[in-house]
Amino acid sequence: MGRNLQKNIAHITHLALAMSVTLCMTSPLLADDAVTAIKGGDLYTITSGIIKNGTILIKEGKISRIGQNIEIPQKSKVIDARGKIVMPGLVAATAQVGMTGSGSKIADSLDPFHYHASLALASGITSVFVSSGGTNAVIKPTYGDLDNMLLKESVSQNTSFRSWMDKTNLRQNLRKAQAYLQKLDEYTRKKDQKKLQELKKPSGIDDYIRLLKKELPARLQATTAAEILNIVELIDEFGMRVIIEDAIEAWIVAEEIARHDIRLIITPRDKRRPNELISAPSGSTLENAAILKKAGVKFAIVPTSPSFATWGIAGRDLMALPMEAAFAVSGGLDEQTALESITINAAEIIGVADRVGSLQVGKDADIIILDGHPFHHKTFVESTIINGKILYEKSKSPYFSHITHDN
Repeated sequence: MGRNLQKNIAHITHLALAMSVTLCMTSPLLADDAVTAIKGGDLYTITSGIIKNGTILIKEGKISRIGQNIEIPQKSKVIDARGKIVMPGLVAATAQVGMTGSGSKIADSLDPFHYHASLALASGITSVFVSSGGTNAVIKPTYGDLDNMLLKESVSQNTSFRSWMDKTNLRQNLRKAQAYLQKLDEYTRKKDQKKLQELKKPSGIDDYIRLLKKELPARLQATTAAEILNIVELIDEFGMRVIIEDAIEAWIVAEEIARHDIRLIITPRDKRRPNELISAPSGSTLENAAILKKAGVKFAIVPTSPSFATWGIAGRDLMALPMEAAFAVSGGLDEQTALESITINAAEIIGVADRVGSLQVGKDADIIILDGHPFHHKTFVESTIINGKILYEKSKSPYFSHITHDN
């Protein structure tokens, strides 16, 4: 009952805002009010370098222009970003935010008033991958706005790969789906209507058919080099797309990972002791990300905890996502790739790079303004913008407004 009330409140609020915008747009004197300009900051576009003293124009929730010496329309809302860094909102390739309960669809479980959503905004995170009840989605932490939370539903196929039984069941189901598709293709090519009508699809293989057709990537967990090589064998046999989480020993088999175009989600500070029973390389290394980059592997970086918290050890959760990427830099990774790992590469891995992850014309205006370098431990998010709307300002924040660089 409480969740329905929240959704109704959010819907009514959204309708009121929509009516307000419509009234403004119908007035010729206020025609330019729909444009927001971010002016004077250093624009970290991620995909097209850094634009010093740049300007971004935002219209209808999208980036409409970006560059230097851009004329700002009269009556535009102007955000002064002089001396600041402006970059795309951060993308968390796995997170726990914005949901209450579980359901067959993520959309049925969204909670726009969960305090984790406000913490995400304060952290500069504007897109997150969430998973619940066997399904998944990418959502935006649009606090108080239910209608704009869901970005994309079903972006990967969650598949367990931890036990011998998991691996056996996965292979068996993939082979069933493969056999069915082969017969379907054969009968279709021969135009054998009788056999097509008689062909029965085995129950429970729809997810595996999507994997074989490469409609979705399989999202698997593998920690050791041996587990990763087991997944490589799956790709050799079935040719599917794969995302691997928790790939601590990926550095050992980086070339194989690159050869099979596997995407990774890693945590640079994850630790695993070397296996003293084998003579081959094993265990964790802070150089994991740097070695993967050299091999040509694309990866996203996440912290040790996928949640948001205001207590505990600093930098261990999503409140300080850039800090985890900074540790990869201390392990030899270049800063540009580290930034990509929490923006455009993360967006690509979770299937939304066409919408978010970089400052480009036509993309969603999901933008953050920082008071320092993204990897400096004292840097704070000053403003977070999603779909062109300012949803967080540090100066008005209940969490951080009292903190200054003088503290």
